[in-house]
Amino acid sequence: MTKLMKSNPWKEFVSIRDEFDRMLDIFRPCMLSEEGCAKKPMIDVSEDEKNVFVKAELPGIKKEDISLTLEEDILTLSGKSNQTQEEKKANYYRKEIREGAFSRSIKIPSPVEKEKVSATYKDGLLEITLPKTPEEERKTVRIAVE
Repeated sequence: MTKLMKSNPWKEFVSIRDEFDRMLDIFRPCMLSEEGCAKKPMIDVSEDEKNVFVKAELPGIKKEDISLTLEEDILTLSGKSNQTQEEKKANYYRKEIREGAFSRSIKIPSPVEKEKVSATYKDGLLEITLPKTPEEERKTVRIAVE
């Protein structure tokens, strides 16, 4: 008996879209005011047989200022970095470190068990582990055609 392999014909288009978004993020200057311009943390997304892993660089951010949500297959990381009053009054010659709101949303590449997602934050690195839903629990429903 021949075995059929599942494939996703749109997978390459998602990769192209993600790469295009990344290029736009690099070359597009922010047209909003500093208060309304959310920065995007740098992230790595990887997976093995059992988990999807997301790592995000958040240097200088306090753990209590980080918010994580998972809605459907979209993981959103957001929060705010705060600056002390002393730093706000300084006369800068160059200011490249941005403060304020940050946000990043990513599509998770595999179905995950939302109740078992865990995250740790240490030394400016947020590590999120999203356990994949076992294959046998993924439901395929046959629809009758009338």
